[in-house]
Amino acid sequence: MNPIRPGDLYGDHIATLQQRAATALERGGFDHLVVPSGTLHYQVFDDRDYPYAVNPQFKAWLPLTDAPGSWLVFTPGMKPKLVFLQPRDYWHVVPAAPSGYWVDHFDIVVIREPDEARKHLPGNAGRCAILGEAQSALGKYGAYLPNNPDAVVAYLDSHRACKTPYEIAMMPDATRIAIRPHRTAERLFR
Repeated sequence: MNPIRPGDLYGDHIATLQQRAATALERGGFDHLVVPSGTLHYQVFDDRDYPYAVNPQFKAWLPLTDAPGSWLVFTPGMKPKLVFLQPRDYWHVVPAAPSGYWVDHFDIVVIREPDEARKHLPGNAGRCAILGEAQSALGKYGAYLPNNPDAVVAYLDSHRACKTPYEIAMMPDATRIAIRPHRTAERLFR
C-alpha cells in the first residue's frame, strides 16, 4: 500500500481555502484577501529579535514557517499569489527559495526589500481584507494596514476547526517535530 503524500492532498486543500476565502470576502464586502506572514520583532535598544512566529492565517495556506515579510494575496477566480521576501543579506540566514509540492499552486514573486511588496499587492487597499498584526503594515501611512474585518476573520476562524485531509495528513509530522522538545522538557522536569 502506498502512503498518501502531502502533495497528493494539497491541491484540494488550496481549493477548499479558496472557496472559504471567497465566501468570507463576500460576507465582508471585500474583493481581495491579503495576509502578511508577519515581521520580526526586535528588542528595544538592541538588534536582537524575538523568536519569529508566522501568522496562522498565512500558515494555513502555505507550508512556510520562516518567511517574515512575505505576503499571500487571494482574489476570487484567480490563482493565489505569494510575494516572497528573500533579502540579500550576509549577516542573517535568509529563507530558502520556495520549492516543493506546493509551489505550482501559487504565482510566486520574489522580492529583495519589504517595500517591493507594494507593487505586487492589489491597487486599492480599501478593497482588501488584510489579516495580520499592526506591525505588518506596509506603505506610506500604513496603506496596507491589517484591518482584520470581523466578518472575514470570524468566518475563516470558524472553518479552521474543520481540518482538510491535507491538514490531517500533516498532523503526524507535526507530532514528530514536537515530541523531542516535549521529551526533553519532561526529562529535565523529572
